Amino acid sequence: MNFRVNIVGAGMSGLALAHGLHRLGIEVAVFERDPFPGARAQGYRIQLDAPGLDGLRRCLPPELYESCLATAASPPPRVTVLDQHLKVLADRAVSERARSGMITSLAFDRATLRQLLLAGLPADVHYGAQFATYDQLPDGRIAAHFADGRIVAGDLLVGADGVNSAVRRKLLPEAEIEDAGLRLIYGKIPLPDPAAHAVPDWVFESIFTVVKGAGGTHMGVGPVRNYVACLVGATTDHPCMPSFAEMRRLDGPNLRDLAHRIIGTGHHPDIDRILGSWDTATLIPLRISTSGAVRQWDCHGVTLVGDAVHAMSPVLAMGANTALRDAGELTLAISAALESGTSPHDAVRRYETGMLEYSSALVAASRRTGQERVGQR
Repeated sequence: MNFRVNIVGAGMSGLALAHGLHRLGIEVAVFERDPFPGARAQGYRIQLDAPGLDGLRRCLPPELYESCLATAASPPPRVTVLDQHLKVLADRAVSERARSGMITSLAFDRATLRQLLLAGLPADVHYGAQFATYDQLPDGRIAAHFADGRIVAGDLLVGADGVNSAVRRKLLPEAEIEDAGLRLIYGKIPLPDPAAHAVPDWVFESIFTVVKGAGGTHMGVGPVRNYVACLVGATTDHPCMPSFAEMRRLDGPNLRDLAHRIIGTGHHPDIDRILGSWDTATLIPLRISTSGAVRQWDCHGVTLVGDAVHAMSPVLAMGANTALRDAGELTLAISAALESGTSPHDAVRRYETGMLEYSSALVAASRRTGQERVGQR
């Protein structure tokens, strides 16, 4: 079948989907607004549980999937919540399968995983391609227009362009992205490192640990293979929290100083030891957003995956998992259509129905948990 797919966005879900479709023999191309890989900081650690790992496995060639797994760390598959004196408030297994001893939760370095997905991708990736709009051609195909004047037609246009998706704004102009009212300072503690002794042993006993502080402040730590990811967060109304525009102007040492002011005093000494081990060159500020309700759309030649359609706060670690699940589900739906000789567009419609059902439940659960744990709006 002659079927071409154009994907806007070379993040995790867009690249995984490109792999999956290429393996089906579909002509696919990826268009990325950044001028080159790594042009901007996009975070560090991602945790993949069963939904994300299954999605990745569905999309990738087996040897590439195994190469990705080889880069991951596998701390104990439990999430621990502590108070500021390190008293345990909650301690749970990541999944039922984790209790049975199966490896269902792994910690990846985002940049390393993306590099592997890019290096192994036979399809074209076009950088510096700022998506502008799309329109439907008389023959039903979708023409994607880019800021540099190029126009690329295909049978399916996929918006994988993240929380500020330009494809979503065209497809669903009424769909809102809400400020969750949370700001984070995020960075890495390198391992091994002369300061590694400053990282307490309890950090390595869970795949992720949240330390709840006073006034809705919190610190999160998660071991990766060569570093510990560490974040400090608070709500926007915290008395020490500047505007996000001001945060973006701060350098690493000043971001660390801000984190210390946000956390305050009266906590266990380990907290200061951890923050003192931050590599300040890695510190970045993050603004957390969440999607509003999304209705099913009628345009049969345009679809969405990942944060472009269901951005969610990171408290449940399900953002990347759900994005990769999307890529796997869309690949599976189109594969079934090709095997049965039915319309790929009908398969995409079925993917959208299922995706909106599982993702809306996760967005709502992330919001509730964020409100309970860290003061999300």
